[in-house]
Amino acid sequence: MIRRSWLVALLLATGGVFAGWFGPIQILLPAQSAAIAGADGKEALLALVTGIGAVASLVANPLWGLLSDRLSVNGPRRRPVLVAGAVIGVVGLAVLAVAPDAGWMIAGWVLVQVGLNGPFAALLAMIADRVPEERRGLVGSLFGIAQLAGVVLGTATAVALDEGALGYVALAVAVPLLGAAIVVLPEPREAVAGADAAAGAASGLRGVLAALRPTADFAWAWLLRLLLNLVNALVLVYLYFYLLDGVGVDDPGTWVLVLTLVNVVVTGVGAGVGGAWSDRLARRKVFVVFAGVTLAAGAVVFAVLPVLPAVIAATVLIGVGWGLFVSVDVAIITRVLPSGRSTGSMLGVANIASALPQALAPVVAAPIVTGAGGYLALYLVTAAVALLALLCLPRLRGVR
Repeated sequence: MIRRSWLVALLLATGGVFAGWFGPIQILLPAQSAAIAGADGKEALLALVTGIGAVASLVANPLWGLLSDRLSVNGPRRRPVLVAGAVIGVVGLAVLAVAPDAGWMIAGWVLVQVGLNGPFAALLAMIADRVPEERRGLVGSLFGIAQLAGVVLGTATAVALDEGALGYVALAVAVPLLGAAIVVLPEPREAVAGADAAAGAASGLRGVLAALRPTADFAWAWLLRLLLNLVNALVLVYLYFYLLDGVGVDDPGTWVLVLTLVNVVVTGVGAGVGGAWSDRLARRKVFVVFAGVTLAAGAVVFAVLPVLPAVIAATVLIGVGWGLFVSVDVAIITRVLPSGRSTGSMLGVANIASALPQALAPVVAAPIVTGAGGYLALYLVTAAVALLALLCLPRLRGVR
């Protein structure tokens, strides 16, 4: 039985982490890049900052997961990692608030990425520790909805505070505030039946490392996650500049917020319905098929119709597709974990598939946007990646 208070606290903390990530990604970092580098260099600076930060994230997430497993050899114990990571992330947001140049921007964003990957790794591992497999579709979809709510909170905060330093300060307060409940609440005593985190007690770190053996199913689930997260990253990375330069709106920050709200509402409905339905059907792959096709359709509309009504329609399609994937993502990746002794570590590896697209997206998008292809080519490539992801499904034999 999942305690309602624990679930609410988990979702609040998740929202805080994603507010701390996506307020900067969606609004604050692009605006700060434009202020520091000017109109001619803003895309390159944003790509540099987000790319270096994403590389730091790739290293940090599995290390945080390994640390949480090492702390959990006598039973699940993730909160020390959650607290330590949040502190580092808050320091990074404070650095960004006063960053006078590109070097300080990079330093601040690296701290944010390294720090906030700690609570993210811990929170996802808590789901694997505490939630029975037959409930992970619903809980996983709520986890995804909480992430989206955090995106809205971070974006709205940044826009409301004039896309400047006060936005970073407000997010530095929001992250620990929203994460406080999961730290203060008593640790639930019950764990998932069959979870063998305690089995590593005798062997300690050696036992945890020995369990780091990804199966073929885990590898294909990882690649699926990578490709669909890359689709999402390619849609978002230059959305601010797409609206400004491609669509020609006068206030791109406000329209990023509007489109984010539309996306979140649609994604939330899709994830909530899809998660409960996938639990009832005990099927996951069919939701991924519909997700990939719908994401591809939304990206094509972005490419060929850069006018506001079409952009809003495309945002709805992207929301439907992303919601369907979110509804089964956690259920799929936790289903293919090799061992309960390495839950945090392997989920840290799985989270690389979420973080790596943040590094890949600027590398892929920048030469396309600044070259002859422009935004038309960028979003057609995005559609192709969404369809390519579906080729992983026949190989994913351990998931229905």
